[in-house]
Amino acid sequence: MNTGPYSDEKVRKFLQEQFIPLRSECFWDKPTEPMQRFGIKWTPTFLVLDPDGKEHHRFVGYVPSDDLIANLGLGKGKIFYDTDRMAEAIMRFQAVIDRHPNAGATPEAVFLLGVAGYKHSHDPKELRRAYETLKAKYPQSEWTRRADPYSAIPL
Repeated sequence: MNTGPYSDEKVRKFLQEQFIPLRSECFWDKPTEPMQRFGIKWTPTFLVLDPDGKEHHRFVGYVPSDDLIANLGLGKGKIFYDTDRMAEAIMRFQAVIDRHPNAGATPEAVFLLGVAGYKHSHDPKELRRAYETLKAKYPQSEWTRRADPYSAIPL
């Protein structure tokens, strides 16, 4: 991991501070144990795993530095979300939105921020606010289409 976005000092620092990166060689004619275990079909494949090795987020292919950090931040948020730690998930999703507004992962962070906000507060307006943000900033995103039912929630 020393070329492309991985040579970016900001990316290296983020990885060192937030993750335990593992790099594994991939052989398509003789898949390695990690390739088999995690169903790796293309490189690079990034997996965000919790301490028990459970997968919470995956993305495939080279992405620019900003998108890489946003995806990794989204993955950390999903760990908290999936383990019902909504206050921490909210902070992670908001950080992705604030720091990486143009990254490909950001619409999903907006969607999950609304869902985590609703689960944390039980206020359906959190879902509607997420929809409004998605509609205004990411109108072509699949996450905007997924949030469309929330448009009926009164503000």
